[in-house]
Formats: sequence, C-alpha cells, structure tokens
Amino acid sequence: MVENTFLQPDSKANQQTEVSRRSFLASLGALTFFGQLASISEAQAVFNFAPFSFVVITDSHLANGMPDTIKLLQESQLFLQDAVKSINEQQVDFVIFAGDQVEGIGRDEAFWQLFIDIMSNLSCPWYFVLGETDVSGPPAVDRMRTYGPDFKGRGITSDKSYWSADPASGVHLIGLDTARANSETGELSDDQLTWLKKDLAANKGKMTIVVSHHPLLAPPPYDGGPPFEEYTVPQGASAREILGGSQDVRLAISGHVPVNKIQRERNVWFVACPPLDVYPCQFKLFHVSTQGITVETLMIRYEALVKKARKVMINSRLAFQYSDKNPESFLRLAEGTELDRTAFLPLAPGAVAQRLLKSKVKKKDKKEEKKDKPEKKDKPDKTNDESEQVEKPAQKPAKKKKEKLEKQSQDNQKADQKLRPAKTKDLDSSAAESVAPVKEESTSTETSLPAVQTTPTPAPVPAPSLVPAPATPKFMPGP
Repeated sequence: MVENTFLQPDSKANQQTEVSRRSFLASLGALTFFGQLASISEAQAVFNFAPFSFVVITDSHLANGMPDTIKLLQESQLFLQDAVKSINEQQVDFVIFAGDQVEGIGRDEAFWQLFIDIMSNLSCPWYFVLGETDVSGPPAVDRMRTYGPDFKGRGITSDKSYWSADPASGVHLIGLDTARANSETGELSDDQLTWLKKDLAANKGKMTIVVSHHPLLAPPPYDGGPPFEEYTVPQGASAREILGGSQDVRLAISGHVPVNKIQRERNVWFVACPPLDVYPCQFKLFHVSTQGITVETLMIRYEALVKKARKVMINSRLAFQYSDKNPESFLRLAEGTELDRTAFLPLAPGAVAQRLLKSKVKKKDKKEEKKDKPEKKDKPDKTNDESEQVEKPAQKPAKKKKEKLEKQSQDNQKADQKLRPAKTKDLDSSAAESVAPVKEESTSTETSLPAVQTTPTPAPVPAPSLVPAPATPKFMPGP
C-alpha cells in the first residue's frame, strides 16, 4: 500500500506546477509583448530631425551626338533639363543622382562637363554616386581624378569614391560605389563593406539613407536566374546584413534596372527607382518625417518622347528575354503597381506600405462636390424652369392658330366689304369699273386670237331700279 500510494500522482502538486507553469508563460508573454512595445517606442523615439524632402534621379545617360538605343540618348539633355525644372518647382532640400549620370565621360570629359553645366541651374544641393557608364571606357576612368573635385564640391571629404554626409541635422546619407567598369554586374569590395560598418557605428541615432547604383535587394525578375542576375551585386546579401543590423538605416535607394519597385526587409525599405531616359522615363520625390516616408513618382513632361521610349522598350532585347511570346508584359514591371509608384512607408517595425492619404482626400473631395452640386445649383428650381420652357413651346401652336383664325376672319370681313353693293351715290363709278375689265378682255382676245369671233361676256346686271343699262362698248371684235 505504501508503494502504491507512493506511485500515485499528487493532484495538488500537479495543480501547483500547472499554475506556476501558466503564470510563467503568461509572464514571459507579457515580457515579450512589452519588449516589442519598448522596441517600437525606442525606434520611433531614436530619431530627432525636422521633416525634409529630396529627389532621386538615376540613369540620365547624358550624351551628345550619340544614336538612340533602348536609351534615348538623343533626348537625354532635354530630359535632364526638364527634370531640373521640375525639381526647382518642388523646392526640395537636396537631390541625389544614383549613377549613370553620363553615357561615358566623353572626349575630354565633355559629357561630364555638360552635366555640371546643367546642374548649375539646380536651386538646391546635390549629391551623386557612380554607375558603370560613369567609369567605363577604353581605358577605365580614373574615378578620383575625374570625380574627386566634384565630390569635394558637394562637401564630401572622403578620398574614396564611396562617401557619407549629413545633408540635414539628424540625417545621415551614405553613397556606395557599386560600379564595375565595362560590366552590367556590380561589386562591393571588402574594404567598402568594412568602411560601411564603421560609418554606421560612428553615426548612431541619425536617420540613415543608403544610395547605390545597383540594387542591394534585387527586384523581380532580377532576383532570379540568368540573364537578369548579371544586373545585380553579388555582395548584396552581405550589404543587407550590415544594413539590417543597424537600427538607423530605414531607406535604401538604387537605380540601374528599369523597374519601379518597393520592398521591405527587416526595418529597411528598398526602393528601386526607374531610369530617366529609358521607359518609363521617371524619377522619385521623397518626403521624410519621423512617422514615415512618402514616395511619389514624377514623369518627364514630353508625352510624345515617353511614348517613343515605350515602343523602344517593347521591341528591346530585354523585353524579349523576359517573355518572347509577350514582350509587352515587361512594361508592367517597368511601370510598377500603384504602391510602387506612390506610397507611404511607415518607419515603425513590421508596418506595411500604405496608399497616400492625399489620393484618399482627393477622392473624398470629389464625392463631396458631387453631393453638394444639387444644393449649390438648386436643381429643383431648374426643373421648374425647364417645365415652364417645355410648356411654352406647347402653347405656341395654339397662339398661331388663333392668330391665323383672326387674320382669316379679318380677311373675310374685308372680302365681304368689297363684295357688298356700293351706295347709290357711287353707282356711276362702279359701273365704269365693271366695264373696264371687259374692254381689256376684248382687246386681249383681239390681239391674241384675231381670226376667231368671240362674244364678250356680259357684265352682271344689277336690279333695274338701281343700275342703268350698260353702255355699248366702243370696240367690238371684227368678223
């Protein structure tokens, strides 16, 4: 019995262990929940900066005297000047050029000097990173000799072609150099990745934006196999690991591929910007606050040239590599979805992209205007007026009939007055008038039918007591 009682489970002990286990799990869940809240509040409270705005332009491929390919090189200067004009109208704080500013530096660096001349019309500071066409050529471009003075002109003191700067208080901007001369594939050296870690550690607490020409997180279809993988950076995963480990990096911007795409990995929004002189011929406008990032897409304002770029894209090798049966389907990737073109990107961890509130407000305003239209225009009064206008034409025929009847009655009265016998005083004149037509008829018959003998029609003879006998006509028809 002792052994049996010893082997029997103690229900009270089990209840105590179950209660303790439940309380432990509940406390663990509470700690996890409040820990997440703390991390969210820390992420929101870590930044302290005033709202600012900037524009990103990529792949302008400025050139002069070169033929068009999939890039509209002949229109590249016109496109870039139009973009600068739009930027000045937006009044942004700064501009970032995300690589491939020129289609080669040109002979005696003519294309790059042309780019600098156009930028002299820009009304705000600007920064740039390098793309493959900026450094390509036989031989490859010496980056610091060609672009070093212009980096320093932007306030960048680095002796390398990658750099960092603070365009505003509490805001940190990093420009990576992913360009490889004469190659579509990008690269990030180990030295640059090491420098990136150190730079992020030295600028903690600042809202950090990273810019590279090649996408660090490749958008579809460039995240797949060949031939699209050749447009990516093999070290992209290593770079994303560094960026994701920082609580300050919230935005990574790129160009190079003709695609509109917004993606999120960990706390970083990755935005692929479309090219300027390749369809869809667009650039991005960013508004940043401590709550999130508003992204808008602006287009070149030459519609005929944009349509030309679209036709070139449909017939391009790139579109047929994507789908040889339906190359036009590549345009949907280039244009992107509505959220890829215009969206609000919250800075809170785990939040998803949202549609802009501006578009919702516009839709609401339109609905309200439609509702207000009947009250403003007083449609009930209009219906009464219209009914009156409809009734008036219906009354017009009746009035016309009355008028006709009145005229007819007046005419009949006049005719009756004419037909009534005259008074006795005017008998002679009435007899003369009655004879005169007979004379004219006899003469007419005499001239028109001389050989035929006719007898005149006797005039109507009134009563003997009132009218004398008619006089004999002077002329009678001959035999």
